[in-house]
Amino acid sequence: MASSTRVVVVAVAFTVVATFYSLSELHRMSALHTDTHTFATHTGDNRVLLGGSTHTTTSVGVPTTSAASPVASPVASVSPTSGGSASTSTASPRGESTSQHKCFTYEHTELWGDVVAWGTTNKKNSAGECCQACLNHRPQGDEPDCNVWVYCGNQQLCGAQYQQCWLKHLAHPEASKPAKQGPNVYWTSGTVDVDINSDPGAELEKAQVTGSPRLFHTITSAQGSAVHWQVRIHYYWWKKRKAECEKAGKCEMGGFTRLLHSGAADDLMDELPTVVVDPLPQSMVEHSWYVVLNRPYAFVQWTQKVKIPEKYVLMSEPDHIFLRPMPNFMRGDAPAAFPFFYIEPAKSENAHITRKFAGNISQKQLEEIAPIGNSPTFMTFDDMKRVMPTWMNVSIAVFKDQEANSVWGWVQEMYGFTIALWLNGVKHVDLFLHMMAQPPWDQEMQMGNGKPFYILHYTYGMDYKLTGEFTPGKFGEWRFDKRTYSSRPPPRHLGDPPKNMKNDLVRTLINSINEGSAALPCWDIYAETGKASYDCEEMKTLPDPRFKKDGKAVA
Repeated sequence: MASSTRVVVVAVAFTVVATFYSLSELHRMSALHTDTHTFATHTGDNRVLLGGSTHTTTSVGVPTTSAASPVASPVASVSPTSGGSASTSTASPRGESTSQHKCFTYEHTELWGDVVAWGTTNKKNSAGECCQACLNHRPQGDEPDCNVWVYCGNQQLCGAQYQQCWLKHLAHPEASKPAKQGPNVYWTSGTVDVDINSDPGAELEKAQVTGSPRLFHTITSAQGSAVHWQVRIHYYWWKKRKAECEKAGKCEMGGFTRLLHSGAADDLMDELPTVVVDPLPQSMVEHSWYVVLNRPYAFVQWTQKVKIPEKYVLMSEPDHIFLRPMPNFMRGDAPAAFPFFYIEPAKSENAHITRKFAGNISQKQLEEIAPIGNSPTFMTFDDMKRVMPTWMNVSIAVFKDQEANSVWGWVQEMYGFTIALWLNGVKHVDLFLHMMAQPPWDQEMQMGNGKPFYILHYTYGMDYKLTGEFTPGKFGEWRFDKRTYSSRPPPRHLGDPPKNMKNDLVRTLINSINEGSAALPCWDIYAETGKASYDCEEMKTLPDPRFKKDGKAVA
């Protein structure tokens, strides 16, 4: 076989594998977003549908009587158009009798959750009583407690479901988008002690009136041709948003570092503030098919060899585009991160695997392990220095374990990261869904509750008919997938999505890539060769992207 033919075969094989992975993720996302239109009925698989949403139940017995006493003050309600939440504090029998818990309520909202008490046999007179029933719920043994409730209080709209109070459990209520939300949803939902509508951006504006900015350093790990062009676009938008941030005042965006874990300098050293570290030696573990395993080792080296002026760090990735100036999402020194629906350490099919690396811990302890990866994640630099060696060791152990490697697949180092946090005593991570949008599944620039997205993550393929119809899992007449440009950068002027396509985030992505490639000189040469060039006629008119003083980590 001629060498050129072998190259073509290898390239096609890579594309097929990458596309299969992308379509597999599309299928999983599609399944997650499937909408039904069936009202309450018992299905054959121990789930119940409420107002068109599926609710998985546990084997917990349903109490026939309730010990709930009326809430001291009615649960506050919110305007159905505000997208906000309201709370009330109430004495609870959980723990000490003097303990206080907050019920956060959301009108016209139905939340997911494993059912711990069925609403068909658990009728309450008000949302306040339903909240109190959740607080009063007494799980048996290792059964989950109640931290989510769903109530139907409109007799005309609820019909047979009127006054049903469903008690549920979610390991991380703030990590799941509502099953249903909007003026046509007649359920009122609530969470205990966690406000799913919390917005650190708005909280930051209030805090900055008297406080000082909490600067964070952005660290983006990268290696290989597939992300070479992505990190240039990424850095272009980071710089633009930081300039906007500084102009607005009290900006928290500090320095930037590209963490290049190839072991050798490349052609972007003068354009991006870069620290070069070594890849994980193959002698430690053969991982040529899984280059992601280089990442934990890269962060170990970075935390050991550099000093930064910022106390906090944001771990980011090349396929992140900053949609607006980024605030520090952390409250105090607890990490803050975006939750991924597919990272489920406590799920029944994952629990025994998680325990291989976390120890023989209880179900409650399993639920302390956050559903996150390393990015996007905020944490203190001191925590990073403690956690990174554990992340590396756990990730290598997971990779070597045949079952964990097979079941967790491409996201295994994400499991390694969150398990490492827990092993180092980091038992609480603040989770924010609006930290990052993931088109094409997210469509608008803000969530349904009005909170704006801050990062656009373009990991999934985006396929549409020319009429604008979304075609998940099927190659579209118009499509964008970053994997198409794994060996060469995209050209300037990527074609616009179909006119009638309704996804604002996909359109924003294409516009963002086009703006970045237009602003970076010599991109046409770059798209042809894959090598950054700074020697072309455009250098006379476009700003030179090379910066020497941009706050990178100092060795």
